[in-house]
Amino acid sequence: MKKIPTVFIVAFLCFVSIGASAQCSCCVGAEGGQKRQPVQMILDADFGSSTDDLFALMMLHHYIDEGLVDLKGIIVDREGEKNAGLVDIFNTYYGHPYIPVGLERNGVKNPRVFIPYNGICDLKDAQGKPLFKRTFDASKCMDGYKLYRKLLSRAEDKSVVVVAIGFATTLAQLMESKADEYSTLDGLELFEKKVKAVYIQSGRFMENDSTAGYNMRVASKQAAILYGKLPDSVELIMSPSYVGSRMNYLPEDVIADLEGAENNPIKAVYTYYTCDTGQRMWDTNCLVNAVFGDNAYILSPRGKVTFIDKEEDSLMLFEVDPYGNARYQLPFDTYQSMEKLMDIRRHNRMKH
Repeated sequence: MKKIPTVFIVAFLCFVSIGASAQCSCCVGAEGGQKRQPVQMILDADFGSSTDDLFALMMLHHYIDEGLVDLKGIIVDREGEKNAGLVDIFNTYYGHPYIPVGLERNGVKNPRVFIPYNGICDLKDAQGKPLFKRTFDASKCMDGYKLYRKLLSRAEDKSVVVVAIGFATTLAQLMESKADEYSTLDGLELFEKKVKAVYIQSGRFMENDSTAGYNMRVASKQAAILYGKLPDSVELIMSPSYVGSRMNYLPEDVIADLEGAENNPIKAVYTYYTCDTGQRMWDTNCLVNAVFGDNAYILSPRGKVTFIDKEEDSLMLFEVDPYGNARYQLPFDTYQSMEKLMDIRRHNRMKH
């Protein structure tokens, strides 16, 4: 058997390395190897109901430890100080307590809560002290859209990736905001100048189903603002619900994976609350795609998306256009879905 010339092997490895993540830039390290620059990210999520948000946050903390993400801040777009307090518990537990947290205070009123897991904020130990350590007073969180403005004003142009796995409320407020102490630009100008991509959990895009998705329907007026104003220069990558629907992290598997963990907040959620509500791992797909780029998922052709506000019956229509800024994740087969689920489980088993 003939040997493959070394030059071709090196070329192939370089090609694989460069193509591994379309969204992450590289630089040459001191030893001559390539080192990825961390993704500059803002997480925007509706903590306080479905647990897939919690697994996304857990994985995000591991990505920070691995140098893959530079997390600028977290926006809690579901009203309620306990929801911000929950994020504080996770940030403190995973060793990143000083990540700025913004809270939505003028958003969706009394949305459905599938699992009221923010109650872990009230858990006590045997001595009557809070079970989980906290770092800040949630009542003093900045309004979410103001934190957006503060973080974006400090960012380099076209450097920030937004992972939006909740309601569109805070993003809509940002886009309609005016100049303030942080920037002379209005919200839309600031967003267009600083944000390079949005990874969002939304849509269906199936032949007989153009449903907008739960998060977008609950806050349909704000979603209409988001999609109506989103600049063409900002990449939009959507994760339809069918992608995560095949990823079922059973409660008994969650508990088994955390068997040796002490005072783990996810373990507490699954211990004190009924989490077998039929939910799946939807939100993690936006995060993984944002961190690892286009090659992590099978994406649709480019196109343009239109949001039609019909409240609970809201629709999202996709039209193929090679010059469009929008794409969406295509369905996985069973094997690929299991791979993604096992990656979540692997992270959940990791020590913080």
